[in-house]
Amino acid sequence: MPLLTNSRIAEQLDRETQELFYSDIAKIYQYTVTGYDDYGQPETTTVSTEISCSFTDKISPERWKDFADVAEFVAEIRFQSPTPSKGNRVELKDFFDTAYTDKTYEIAGIRDRGEFGYVCALKDVKI
Repeated sequence: MPLLTNSRIAEQLDRETQELFYSDIAKIYQYTVTGYDDYGQPETTTVSTEISCSFTDKISPERWKDFADVAEFVAEIRFQSPTPSKGNRVELKDFFDTAYTDKTYEIAGIRDRGEFGYVCALKDVKI
């Protein structure tokens, strides 16, 4: 039996986490400022990435009380990569309750979970 190194253990944990905990599918939209227009407004490029995740509409108020008004938060999402930023948008694509799919949410708070990814607080985006 081959010796398991720290990196191999981390890879194995990563695979098992993906398979066991991240059964939902979402798209994350990340924005990068590439310059500014004539009026000083930022010009951005958008990159969308499909991710495996775990979505819940049950918020833990204690976890987020130091970030913002918890009443704004409508859901939480957990995933491993890419690294999120506040203001990124998330669109849930595959979830057992279709009332939540194809809606756009904004990442309003982020907690780093080390090897197990990120937990992000989401708020509704009204267009």
